[in-house]
This record gives sequence, C-alpha cells and structure tokens, in this order.
Amino acid sequence: MKILSDEDTIWYELMERLTALGVPYGCSFASFPHRYRGRRIPDEQVPEICRSEDAAALITINFKDFASELVYLQALLDSGVSVIVLRQPNSRVVTPDVDYQVALIEPHLRYIVRRLERTDEPLLFVINKSGRRVQRVQDLLDRRTA
Repeated sequence: MKILSDEDTIWYELMERLTALGVPYGCSFASFPHRYRGRRIPDEQVPEICRSEDAAALITINFKDFASELVYLQALLDSGVSVIVLRQPNSRVVTPDVDYQVALIEPHLRYIVRRLERTDEPLLFVINKSGRRVQRVQDLLDRRTA
C-alpha cells in the first residue's frame, strides 16, 4: 500500500523514516510527484493525483482545519482516496520537526494500514499528540452540508 505526501509535506527524511516504519505492514510513503512541484495545484486535484499514483491515501501536515472546502471533500470521495492529517502543536511551525511527525504517527500506523486495507470508502484520520480520530469522509461532507 502506498501513501503519498501532499505538496507541502515532501521532506525526504520524513518519507524515508515513515516507509521504514511501514515495511512490516506492507506500507510505503512517497513524496508528491516532482512533475507537480513548483506549481500551485488546486486542492481538489490532489486526490486525483494520488489515485493516478496508485496511492490509497494522502498524508498531510495541518494545524487546524483540514479540508474546509467542500469541493476538496467531494474530490476525495470521487477519487476514493483517504487522508491522514498530522496535527501540528501550534500555527507557528513552518518546518515541522521530523522526529515529532514520526513519533506522532508511529503508534497509529498499524491501525491506519489495517483500516485502509479493509475499507471501501475514503476515511479521514486525524492524529495529534492526544491520539487519533477516524471518520468517513462522507460523514464529514454530510455534516458540513447540513
């Protein structure tokens, strides 16, 4: 199973360390494709890029409100791509600490991979220092459109 970073989460060290963690679970992490870097890719196109790269999920680093635009949630549903959001401790973090990111996801990675293997719909995993939250992307979209 492949998990692709978004265009803002392309630190090679982070991807290498996450892949090393994922090996026992058959999971690898890859950076956002080079051909899209340096261009402003509309958020709603990112899930389709993930799908074209055969990624089951997108991993992103975010401080507060991931996928606040409904068009992005719909694009996740349409492409069948799940999302893993690593929450940052504060909004002033510009270049997050790789050690922090690894420590954040490590206790949850086995669970995430198993859920991704067993689902037939996109899921949203939000991981912070307090733990994890998982929800169906469809449920999130329904709440935001109600």
